[in-house]
Amino acid sequence: MGALNPLTMLSTIQQGVSIFEGLANSEVSYNQNVQSEDVALKQLQEKQALQQKQAMQNAELQRQQIATNTAINEENRRAALKRAVARQKARYGASGVTSSGGSSEAVLLGMFDETADELAQRERLDTLRYSALDNSLAQGSALNVLQYQQLKERQNLNNIATNYNRIRNMADFGFEAYKFGEKLYENS
Repeated sequence: MGALNPLTMLSTIQQGVSIFEGLANSEVSYNQNVQSEDVALKQLQEKQALQQKQAMQNAELQRQQIATNTAINEENRRAALKRAVARQKARYGASGVTSSGGSSEAVLLGMFDETADELAQRERLDTLRYSALDNSLAQGSALNVLQYQQLKERQNLNNIATNYNRIRNMADFGFEAYKFGEKLYENS
């Protein structure tokens, strides 16, 4: 055991304080990182919820527009059919043929069949449009889940690296504390 040298003792104590400050700063940095990750996840969820709400509102507006257009087209189709039937009946009347005869009835029924086919085609098109809206919403939701999971995984990897550094810092602190204790013992 050597003599207690105040200068050596002061240097040893400064090293001990420096080691402790490094560990404390590492822990503060880790806690700030965890808090910022929590904030980032919360902000992502809020942003995604807002985007999903807006997408649903837009989809509902598009559904209403499709329904309105369908109703207008149906009205126009019926009006056109009435005009066509009236024109055809007028032609039959002008030519002296009754509209209740076999041939004239077949022509009129053909007009109704054509408009029924057009109606079925429009309904299929509307169904496709509705399906496209639903698919778009589902894809947006799936993308939100994917983005959230990717952020969580990046944060998990970052936490693994950070925890490794924390453990290494604590081991270094323990080793340095041991050396500090030895120096104190030697100097006392």
